[in-house]
Amino acid sequence: MSTSRGSFLVKELWSDGDPYWADQLDHRMTIEQRASAAGIRTPLTIPPVRPAYGWAGRVAGRGAYRVTEWVQHRKVSDEDDLADWLGRTLATLHGLESHEGSLEPQYYLFPAEQWQEWAVRGIEQRRPWASELTEHLDKYLAMTARLRTTFFDVGDHVITHRDLVPFNVLVTTTGPVLIDWEVIGPDSASLEAGFAAVTFGRRDTSYVRRILDSYRAYGGVIATGLGENLFAHKLGSELGRLTKMLQDALDRRPTRGWQTRYQDTDEGVTQLIPEVLATAARLGRLATELAL
Repeated sequence: MSTSRGSFLVKELWSDGDPYWADQLDHRMTIEQRASAAGIRTPLTIPPVRPAYGWAGRVAGRGAYRVTEWVQHRKVSDEDDLADWLGRTLATLHGLESHEGSLEPQYYLFPAEQWQEWAVRGIEQRRPWASELTEHLDKYLAMTARLRTTFFDVGDHVITHRDLVPFNVLVTTTGPVLIDWEVIGPDSASLEAGFAAVTFGRRDTSYVRRILDSYRAYGGVIATGLGENLFAHKLGSELGRLTKMLQDALDRRPTRGWQTRYQDTDEGVTQLIPEVLATAARLGRLATELAL
């Protein structure tokens, strides 16, 4: 949006009734402000005249909207080397606030009973992927159990960004800018570092190693003994894509957002079942190459 006072980005957080997590935005705004004060570049927020939650105001009395100054930028490319910036940013984030309270399961952690129900419903609906899901069900149950144990037992939970991925980084002439702070919450420092390293690392073992080395150089601490579980959140994010696609296929919902890369949800599930298992194997090999 361009005005006589400059260009701005208006972000819709939600369009109508307040979600259950709306009152968490005040704390999230505080964490973002502390991150900015600690040297992590964020877009300049334009405070609403009548704040609703955190940075957000309402439009016509409804929803919640955030306004920031427009940042001239380009997207992260394969040629960008962000190892030093990423390690420093992660270490800074993880030093802001520890998390001592209870933890909610991550979005990709479903109980065994839910997986078994999906398999049964797939067979009953004669879905093209049903037999393959049933064949690999034990692997998915074991994977989910391992990720759950890793997340709850790692013991270094902090309040952090939780979505540090390339599309949330704006590359500017004066350095990267980190956006999308609305999902701030508790996460394991080690697992977020592993997730960010392997996500930005683009399957380049040396790049992943340099990101992790940068994190440690700036004071970040990675829990010992994790091995391939350092990348639990990367595997979990892929597992989350599969479980979302499974639910939508069984409930006969149309593809939306990222799902539209597939012809329909059945095709998505069919492709994702072996892809997630392949990702698990790849991350295991990466951990071996890094001698974790």
